[in-house]
Amino acid sequence: MNSSRMSVYASHGPSGTSVQNMVHFMQCGRSNQFQAYDYGSPEKNQQHYNQTTPPLYSIRSMKVPTAIFWGGEDWLADPVDVAYVFDNIPNLVYEKYIPNYNHFDFVWAITANKIIYQDLINVMQKYHPIQ
Repeated sequence: MNSSRMSVYASHGPSGTSVQNMVHFMQCGRSNQFQAYDYGSPEKNQQHYNQTTPPLYSIRSMKVPTAIFWGGEDWLADPVDVAYVFDNIPNLVYEKYIPNYNHFDFVWAITANKIIYQDLINVMQKYHPIQ
């Protein structure tokens, strides 16, 4: 990460997400489940999901070609979580491990263009070409 740009990064983050989204991330971490947002009561969950608990996300149902880029220093997507995805995703078409990357480096690292973005564009063009 370019430390000289920290003030720019801080002034824009965590934009692009909501408090509910941040709470949802925390819920998944605490419950150790990959599940929908928990509305906090069986009644509210029933209203939203027609069941009293949040439904689990079914990774095995994801049929789209999927690429995973992951980092060795990522404290939000640790090796256990990544292994779960690898074991359950049915159509993994590309995987790249970047040992020294953390979660924010995928967006903010000054090397992201060389290390990630070109590979990402190549995968996208291969599986969903622009016509």
